[in-house]
Amino acid sequence: MRRRVLTTALIVCGFWLVSSGPHRAPSIEQTFVAEAEAAVASDAMCLMPDRGESIERSQQPRIAIPTATDLSGDMPPLRMVVDPYPSFNGVAVDTTNDLVLMSDTNRKSLLLYGRTGGSPSKEATRSLGQIMGPETGIGFVAGVAMDPEHRELFTVNNDVEDRMVVFGYDARGNVKPKRLLYVPHQSWGVSFNRTRGEIALSVQTPNMFVVFKRDAQKFDAPVRSVRGPRTGMADPHGIYVDETHNEVFIANHGNFRPGELITSYTAYDARESRQERTGNQFSETARGRFVPSSVTVYDGDATGDAAPLRTISGALSQIDWPMGVAVDEANGELFVANNGDNAILVFARTASGNVAPRRVIRGALTGIKGPMGVAVAKDEIWVANFGDHTALVFPRLAAGNAAPRRIVRNAPAGKATSGFGNPYAVTYDSKRQEILVPN
Repeated sequence: MRRRVLTTALIVCGFWLVSSGPHRAPSIEQTFVAEAEAAVASDAMCLMPDRGESIERSQQPRIAIPTATDLSGDMPPLRMVVDPYPSFNGVAVDTTNDLVLMSDTNRKSLLLYGRTGGSPSKEATRSLGQIMGPETGIGFVAGVAMDPEHRELFTVNNDVEDRMVVFGYDARGNVKPKRLLYVPHQSWGVSFNRTRGEIALSVQTPNMFVVFKRDAQKFDAPVRSVRGPRTGMADPHGIYVDETHNEVFIANHGNFRPGELITSYTAYDARESRQERTGNQFSETARGRFVPSSVTVYDGDATGDAAPLRTISGALSQIDWPMGVAVDEANGELFVANNGDNAILVFARTASGNVAPRRVIRGALTGIKGPMGVAVAKDEIWVANFGDHTALVFPRLAAGNAAPRRIVRNAPAGKATSGFGNPYAVTYDSKRQEILVPN
């Protein structure tokens, strides 16, 4: 064991010395990968196997027998299964400064890339910077937004931390945010409105979206919110504010929970009671239900229990578990990251009802796998994949089984992903000798 620990330390230290040199130190990501690979050498950790790589070694059961009966105190795990690389989620493009911001759900970070970055190379694409570490307040992050005028980066924590954190463009490493804002539990999407200086957030379980001033912080209240049975929202995720046409687009998964079943999770939610949320009329026997996935569109000035202006849903639409949404305001088109079937759906901006998309990007050549975020800028479509370690760039008019123009990788090609989203539980199937991890 002593030799094993010494070997691990030497590998990590050696990597640090070689990588840092006289000019630069290794990034947090590089250091973590080095530590993970060193741990594998000491049999302490199981990395995700590469595609095509034999997993025979990882399938062999290892039983570690404790050497002491006292198992209390701060104990390291016997082994871990971990993906040491980032997983892209939200994506935002700044055409003024030619930058792209993406959230990383796996390593809990933000990554910046050049807008023209990416290539056919199978090596990882070097980022322009990463914000990561305990001081950042970044946790299970989802949506992102950028403010070129004030040079600020926005991201929202979804299932755990219940806050939006804001950083300057030059922030790097383990740094504290410029400010933070406490937001409703399960806030997911973020969209910035330059014209009004506002930030809009979609919120899953309460089936709503809220709008804050750009510089809101701590317990500042939203300037308006849209919530209620008439809104048609059901587990909203992606959100896009169309400044040109003063409209708000929402992607809905279709999981509906009435207000009677929504409890106060956070300091934000505790401002109002269940009675206030339901107008003092609620049923103790209320039950949730599933409704078809959809995209709903609202007036930019909507507030309260406002009905959508338009709804796209139905078999012809092909909308299935939609995640990110984006609008090409100049060309009048709506883009939907369709997670359910690994596709990007493109509709007319004014589409409504059970209508077919204008075009669909789908197929093996596209490389689309678990799309989470989508953005449109400079006649290009950016797609953030969660199903592998890539973000893809397509021409704006791409359709069918089209190959991407460029690929941004946050890991070398072929590195498998764990698929972990936000696991809260784990159990062991003794019959099949499998560990089950719900996300």
